[in-house]
Amino acid sequence: MNVPSYFSKCRGLCFKLLAMAALIVGLSGCLENYGRFSRDAQVSHAFRSGSVPQELNYFYAGKETMPYAIMGIDPSYMIPSSFWIAFEPQPEQMRKMSSNIYGKDRYDPYGFNILDPDGAIVGIWFSSLHFPSINVDQQNRTVKVLYKNPESYR
Repeated sequence: MNVPSYFSKCRGLCFKLLAMAALIVGLSGCLENYGRFSRDAQVSHAFRSGSVPQELNYFYAGKETMPYAIMGIDPSYMIPSSFWIAFEPQPEQMRKMSSNIYGKDRYDPYGFNILDPDGAIVGIWFSSLHFPSINVDQQNRTVKVLYKNPESYR
């Protein structure tokens, strides 16, 4: 047995195992605060009819007359972004905003529950945006929605 080649193989294997362990630890740290969206026809109906739950805080992104998305969040959470504009929805206003979601000519908007990493509902979402990511930080009580600006699709 050639001793130097044996140590060389062990060193390579140890390096690969260490790299895999670092990757797993890194990914688990990145994913721990990610929530998810759960499609819900009742949420869609609530937005379209203007009868959304009044106990939530509401925000929209884009223009009020043609938002990219509308969301209602549990008041114990904050939205740490200047892209989201807070508003107090009135039924007629919510019906108009929901019927004029940006991108509805490409995709029909739909309602979703916003879930924290444990699966608890922390809000609702209405949009035609596809595949946004959501970060629900339970410790800092923040919700961040990450998506590509729809106007960049043009």
